[in-house]
Amino acid sequence: MIQTSDSFSDGMAQLDAAEDAEKERLLQHMASLQRRAQHFSLLDERSQAEFFQQLIELLPIGIVVHINGVIVMANPAAMAIMGVENPEEFMGKRVMEFVHADSHLQAAERVELLLQQPETDEFTIVPFIEETLLTAQGEPFEAEVAGIRMAPTEDGIPILVLFRDITEQKRQRKALEASESRFRHLVGLLPDGVIIHKNKEIVFVNDAVLEMMKVENPEELIGRSIDEFLLPEERDFVESRIQQLLNNWEALPLSKNHLRRPSGETFLVEVRAFPFEEHGEKAILLVIRDITEMERMRVELEKNEAKFRLLADLLPALVYLVDENGKIVYMNRFAYNALGYTFEELREVDFFEIIAPHHLTHCKKVFHALKIGESTYDELTVRDKQGALHWVAVWITKTIMDEKMVGLGVAMDITWRKEMEAALKSHTHRLVTALEEERRRMANELHDEVGQQLIGMKFAMERALHHAQAPEARRSIEDALLQLSSLTDQVRELSLSFRPAMLDNLGLLHTLLWHFKRYSARTGIQVRFNHSGLDEVDLPQSYAITVYRVIQEALTNIARYAQTDKVVIEIQVTDHRLVLSIQDDGVGFDPEEALRDFQSSGLRGMKERVHLLSGSLDIRSAPQEGTTIFATIPLPPLSSQR
Repeated sequence: MIQTSDSFSDGMAQLDAAEDAEKERLLQHMASLQRRAQHFSLLDERSQAEFFQQLIELLPIGIVVHINGVIVMANPAAMAIMGVENPEEFMGKRVMEFVHADSHLQAAERVELLLQQPETDEFTIVPFIEETLLTAQGEPFEAEVAGIRMAPTEDGIPILVLFRDITEQKRQRKALEASESRFRHLVGLLPDGVIIHKNKEIVFVNDAVLEMMKVENPEELIGRSIDEFLLPEERDFVESRIQQLLNNWEALPLSKNHLRRPSGETFLVEVRAFPFEEHGEKAILLVIRDITEMERMRVELEKNEAKFRLLADLLPALVYLVDENGKIVYMNRFAYNALGYTFEELREVDFFEIIAPHHLTHCKKVFHALKIGESTYDELTVRDKQGALHWVAVWITKTIMDEKMVGLGVAMDITWRKEMEAALKSHTHRLVTALEEERRRMANELHDEVGQQLIGMKFAMERALHHAQAPEARRSIEDALLQLSSLTDQVRELSLSFRPAMLDNLGLLHTLLWHFKRYSARTGIQVRFNHSGLDEVDLPQSYAITVYRVIQEALTNIARYAQTDKVVIEIQVTDHRLVLSIQDDGVGFDPEEALRDFQSSGLRGMKERVHLLSGSLDIRSAPQEGTTIFATIPLPPLSSQR
């Protein structure tokens, strides 16, 4: 059941009612105040003070009194709204200090209007108008403000100002108006016609309806009865559907009937009817689609069924019809050849028996969930007469034929594509494995060969330094030793970046702890690491390498771009899967745009590594909202380390 009015019309109505009630309450308070203040000038000073004290307690809105523009009194509600704790923060200040510059002229005109009024026994009131005020901290807010001129005193003419904060109220109104505007714009862009009518009187149509009815302006339809556009012989049918909807207050099944344009031309439409509420009144929302051409084509197809069957037999794809119980109604010649059945054999075969068991439950669920006219696409495996499995891409539509529900489908053999995808995945896996092996070889060579040679050179130069006599020679050797020490450190860092040896020797957990400590020391970014089950299992090397590389790449990106000083990493290992999350509160980014950028090979590499293990990796981020990388990797049976 559609109830879009809950967000739009009802929301606006409730907001208007709340505003009207609040304004009425304030006007009643002002009237009461005016009656009580009529004889204010006749009271002695003590009575006047008591009156003002009662006034403070009477009104639940902000009250400020100023004389010659200087504040002399404020009630607790005013102090709360303006963000002050005691009256002394108000007293003696210019009232204009609390009026936004955009409202200065409006406020000054109100005061001038009050001061220019002739003195009478009754107080002069300027009704509520909207202004922008400032809190004591300088924060602007929207308010409704009214002014009352009071009896003159020795110091001047007091002006009593009443105000209330309407910032949230205006925000809600703007949000509702924006939502309704977006809704109406969206409905206006729909290719299907949308009509709303109350008691059969049309109150709304979108552009698609204008196009269908071949009129230029909504006024040519709005306000007229829906009966005017129905054929006389179909009015009883439509009336019964309207009564059924109003009685049950739920959407009606799809129907067909004719509409008549103002020009007298008729056309056939498909109609969906939904209950709708607008301003608390029951209405009906119709979604209509011109199916004149579709119906003509359907009739033409029925007349030419033999041609259709001939065409279907010529297609290099499986074309089939099944009933709601999975019984095969029709298959083309290509399907017989592809599956190895004869026509007579297929008539006795349940369509669901052809689908591989591991896809069967999903297929049944999807097919039964389809509504009439809906289509879906899926990829699954089917079994031929000899039991061989084939991958097929399936498009199926649920429709009505001969007043019975059937599934009309087309299937293309994609076994070759699946085999190529598997081969590509295997090839990619071999490339990644070869890359890791090359990284390990280079790390070993840097550590064992280059590193050893650098150490040997250092010892030789230290011996030369020991025997050198000339000061210039000693200084030159000392400089060379410093450069050699720096080069040794760079080679060591490069070796560790290629492949830390402890990943092969001590496992993933110890390597990660070492890497986090080294990362924090180099970048200043603190890593909070939580793990569960990681110390209890022995992960296969390919899985350990994948997790390490994903974390390594993510931390590198955080150091380069995130502008944060902390990151939280969590790993949970169960008997069946490993779940990894990497979260920072940095500046964030647009993941889709980053993945489209050819330079973002790191993000794509992370996804590819996880996908090679049949896992999934999701990057959730937005500008100024931080980043979370969430990966799930299914695990093979693991051996415990205990």
